[in-house]
Amino acid sequence: MEEKDILSLSLASLLKIYPLQEGDLGYNGCVMGYREVMESEPALDLFHFPTRIDAFGIILCSKGSVTVTSDLKRCVIDPRTMFVFMPGTIVQVESRVDTAAHFILCEEDFINRIHIDLKQMLHLFMAVRENPCLALNDAEWGEITRAIGEIFIEGRNRRSDALSLEIMQTLFRALAYRLCRVIDDQIGKRPVEERESSSRDRSALYFNAFIETLSKNYMQERSVGFYAEQLHLTPKYLTTLLRTSTGRTASEWIDEYVILEAKNLLKYSAMNIQEIAYYLNFPNQSFFGRYFKQHTGVTPSAYRTSK
Repeated sequence: MEEKDILSLSLASLLKIYPLQEGDLGYNGCVMGYREVMESEPALDLFHFPTRIDAFGIILCSKGSVTVTSDLKRCVIDPRTMFVFMPGTIVQVESRVDTAAHFILCEEDFINRIHIDLKQMLHLFMAVRENPCLALNDAEWGEITRAIGEIFIEGRNRRSDALSLEIMQTLFRALAYRLCRVIDDQIGKRPVEERESSSRDRSALYFNAFIETLSKNYMQERSVGFYAEQLHLTPKYLTTLLRTSTGRTASEWIDEYVILEAKNLLKYSAMNIQEIAYYLNFPNQSFFGRYFKQHTGVTPSAYRTSK
């Protein structure tokens, strides 16, 4: 594989390349395990190059450190640090030092199968896009690792009765909510000013619906009007609602998604700039170039050749 290519993998495809090892737990679209990797051992070729993973991922480092790039953001995962990535994130391992870490990978459908409403959690996962590495305190680390341990204990029983199914789903739900609580405590806090509960809940609901729609359509649709129509709102109200609840307008959210994808494609894909322009649904390369420079300050060509 050439360095500029982006390998895209589902969880199932990843497991064909790197099957489960002894001690790992695979459960209905979720994989969990623990790895100790010495610096002298060969690095995983897969993540030496930019790789897009179609799964939710959590890495909890207990020893050593790993330096990764996550959607162009450089992160150092130190001991008792949690690294979070969303489906579609491009991950590349730059370096590592004698590392031990827990890992969790799960499909989006797995979240639905254990009866968690993903929309309720999406705003928290979106928050970690800007800060994917979270340093945990002793209480947070202990709570999460104990929850992981309970899942392994139950999962290794390999019982198939109805009660075991309910127990496993309950344990996974508990872990998911504990992870979300840590994220919420660290970077997802609500504004200090008090607001009416119904207003806050409604804003969160619309924001989650907007992000879900945006993540599926940003490469084809950049019009605020399109997203407002999908949510049965006026463009003005959608923009006001998002600015009030997130500090960003609808246009700014749309532009962020488009520019991030454009940067990833310029840095990692083998497509030329004209092909990227058409891929992102711009009418021509010139229009794309003006749009990209307006939002980044540099041309696509200059960005591609920059270090």
